Amino acid sequence: MDIALWFSLVGFVCAMSYTPGPNNLMVMSSSALFGIRRTLPHWLGVNIGFNLLLVASVFGLGELVQRYPVALLVVKIGGALWLTWMASQFVRAAVHPLPAAQRAKGKTRTRPFKVHEAALFQIINPKALMMTISAAGAYVALAETAPERALIMVVTFIIFGSPGGLAWMFAGGTLKRFLGDPRWARILNAGIALIIVATIAMVLVS
Repeated sequence: MDIALWFSLVGFVCAMSYTPGPNNLMVMSSSALFGIRRTLPHWLGVNIGFNLLLVASVFGLGELVQRYPVALLVVKIGGALWLTWMASQFVRAAVHPLPAAQRAKGKTRTRPFKVHEAALFQIINPKALMMTISAAGAYVALAETAPERALIMVVTFIIFGSPGGLAWMFAGGTLKRFLGDPRWARILNAGIALIIVATIAMVLVS
């Protein structure tokens, strides 16, 4: 393994994993709205999906996308439609919140992402696609074989990248303590909907 190149990869991972993006913003918003425990599956799904995407990129996902661009278009449209439905649920919760009695019982109109939903979202996440394809191309010299490169990159992203999502999630969990007022829940629901809509726009134009 090229140690100097690996240190460069660590810097790339930290720079990309701790900065704002669809995953971090959605994890933080989910944690603020639903709590850290209920958001853990979302964070886990992000890491599973991202690292599977990274492995696919190391083994030639970028070349496959260039050869069959229509496949990516189908994934984009399908993902955008699913995200549109998710955004509509958060808009509904913001515009028509549940009565106080139902909120007191812990009921909500919305829910956090499940593991498989967060994992599948990485396929159409512009930042995740850019990170994985860029890393796969820029760090070819990291190891001699694709399996070795994939293993090194996945372990590096897990060690240095996954804590970034945790930091955003705990930041949202801290914010939740100050959200006793139902109006703030409405604002958060609207905020998540806006983040999803912005993601849809990035998906369709990328």
